[in-house]
Amino acid sequence: MKATASEPAPVTASTMSEPPPLFVAPLPLDSTGSPRLRRLLIANRGEIACRVIETCRKLNITSIAVYVDEDATSQHIVLADESIGLGSIEQGGGNPYLNVGLLVRIAVDAGADAIHPGYGYLSENAQFATAVRDAGLTFVGPAPNAMLTLGDKRSAKEYLLQHDPTVPLIPGFAGASQQSADLERAADRIGYPIMLKASAGGGGKGMRIVRERSQLLSELERAQSEAARFFGSSDCILEKYIKAGKHIEIQILGDIHGNVLSLGERDCSVQRRHQKVIEETPSPWLDEKKRQEMSAVAVRIGKLLKYENAGTVEFVFDVATNDFYFLEVNTRLQVEHPITEEVTRLDIVSLQLFVASGGDLASLEPLKRVRQRGHAIECRLCAEDPQRDFYPGHGVVRLWRPADLGPLASHVRFETAVATGSRISIHFDPMIAKLVVWAPTRALARASMVKVLTETACVGVVTNQLFLLSCLLHDSFSDPGYTTSFIPKNLEALLKSPYAEKNSEISAGLPLLVAYILSTVSQRRRGASRPFSNIRLGFRNQAFDPVNDARRHIVVTGSETVGKSAYVCSWTTPQQVEDSDTAIGTIAPMPDAGQPQSATARYNLLSNSLRAGALPGQQKYSIMVKCCQTDVASPRPPSMPWIQATFNCILNGKSLVLHLATESRENGHSGVTQTAEGARVLCHVPLLGTWYDATSFSTLSYFENIREKQEAGAGQGKRVIAAPMPCKVLSVLKQDGETVKAGEKVIVVESMKMEINVFASVEGTFRAKVREQDAVDEGKVLCVVE
Repeated sequence: MKATASEPAPVTASTMSEPPPLFVAPLPLDSTGSPRLRRLLIANRGEIACRVIETCRKLNITSIAVYVDEDATSQHIVLADESIGLGSIEQGGGNPYLNVGLLVRIAVDAGADAIHPGYGYLSENAQFATAVRDAGLTFVGPAPNAMLTLGDKRSAKEYLLQHDPTVPLIPGFAGASQQSADLERAADRIGYPIMLKASAGGGGKGMRIVRERSQLLSELERAQSEAARFFGSSDCILEKYIKAGKHIEIQILGDIHGNVLSLGERDCSVQRRHQKVIEETPSPWLDEKKRQEMSAVAVRIGKLLKYENAGTVEFVFDVATNDFYFLEVNTRLQVEHPITEEVTRLDIVSLQLFVASGGDLASLEPLKRVRQRGHAIECRLCAEDPQRDFYPGHGVVRLWRPADLGPLASHVRFETAVATGSRISIHFDPMIAKLVVWAPTRALARASMVKVLTETACVGVVTNQLFLLSCLLHDSFSDPGYTTSFIPKNLEALLKSPYAEKNSEISAGLPLLVAYILSTVSQRRRGASRPFSNIRLGFRNQAFDPVNDARRHIVVTGSETVGKSAYVCSWTTPQQVEDSDTAIGTIAPMPDAGQPQSATARYNLLSNSLRAGALPGQQKYSIMVKCCQTDVASPRPPSMPWIQATFNCILNGKSLVLHLATESRENGHSGVTQTAEGARVLCHVPLLGTWYDATSFSTLSYFENIREKQEAGAGQGKRVIAAPMPCKVLSVLKQDGETVKAGEKVIVVESMKMEINVFASVEGTFRAKVREQDAVDEGKVLCVVE
């Protein structure tokens, strides 16, 4: 199957009608005529806190944010009316976002009327909801008894079997026993493949597909370990695994007056590791009859529990049989709620606050006949590397620039707490932003999302941006019957860029364009203000060596392995060609003798190759930089030593835009220095749908860099295993002095809520350099194999 489908039709203002604003439910008034809710503490962080703050502003509610030290650059702190620090996430007493007593006490001290839990953390914790109400505050969520009944998968199924046996349940085992023998017998009875699930879990944690009996005990151990760590209970249930299943959920809303209504479904079938990646509404697979049938079951469950506030009833839909089965109820606001807002034009957060204040949903005219209008899609932009098994990423966002869609902007939402300069930490979920689009049809919504993704710049942290584009453009996504196996079944194709082939000439010339911009444009900006400006940058007293031409740089793509993907770039200055705005450049791979060499030997090889004429594989390009617009950097942090700019360029006659961020050098300007570090540049290229990481060196500084790394790395080899990212050590599986084989699992670490296995790369004697529960930085030596 091809990696991509045909390109979506272009989206223009003429193809899109202007949507009406979201309906914002008014706050109920007390006996004095004042709103019952005036000050709201948001017991959460990041983009969901920003989302709640947005509605607070519409309703003139004072928003109170809380934050930890590791989240100091999050925008929810800036946007809130008030903000309160909780200390460090690593301080004694555990994660402050999970500290019931601390959050309730802070809310009371801050004079809050209510607490909104967001999602995750304590949002489905009945103890928290009870503590909030006991303190005389309003909890913006369902009653504790609903959480206790529905928040645990086992108790939810037991309740439904007893009170409404007509609700379709997946065949499985929901007994209390966690003995391996009992679970093995249950699995044999159900029939493989089965799904292991944390009874108290959600969000894809504590879930494993077991395809044969021999895998059950090992997968059960991992699922129970994750469940205990994330949800405080290791209990698991078994369910029959639906091979051709869709994940479809119904958004419900209830109040204290007995009203429960459905706001329609969401199709969340694009998943990896049971975690949602892309969501859409309405589901392209459901017909109206099935849609109404599923909504009726969801409402029936809500009324059975006298459910209050927003909730989501999740189902698995078997496309092979056209049957659906109840999965669970999420007793909170869902991550993907914005797509429901877009098609219903209802502000769900305002409805949460309305219900929490005692409002009667039947009194709201827009809810008397809820209709879905058009189509909405959400993509979760996450700090993760699809090429490394979706390892979570971290670091500083050097440039955040949402797509500028002009007249189409009202159809797009960027739900995020990230700005230029924000730090992505290992302590939190790796989601950077939710990108949400609305359009009259699914085809237009898909095309609009493709445009949004390609033109949104998020550079400095590895993301799944290109992977999302591959998903949207894949042939199978056009098929309404795609299932939760969409990603695993098509993973090889999805890991390939959908733009690489048709833009191969641009990709090949990017190192040259980057070097030219860094050197030539930055020199123009510096002008004569630089000391000794009459002496060219990079001057060396070796006039006859062609390596020392100031218009020749070496660009390394990817900064981890110097020399692995190195290119020799050179150019004429614009004054040397007829068109004064155009330079002529060449790019060629760094000459390689095919064996490890010293820095001096590599230098001599390049020098001799240049003296002999054109380098092997050399390509010629015309370069024009039409304009440069410097972006205004985020003020958080104020001393960030990076600058951002946008360049409109023409490379071999093809127009392209570069959104660039580079380290500030020499009096606050960017440029190639004569130090061994070179100049790192990060640029988002909309034409390629992703960002590009390169380091540009003068020729001599490049070889100096090689020499330093060769000296520093002498004797290390693969026997030293370092942390691939900041992480926590969960378990050390081998004893000091124990013999291990190449490929054997030796350590398990956790980063951004993901377990990562660490393997020995060579055979030898194991020596641990860390202990279990240690928190380590990226590059910290975990173990040595001697």
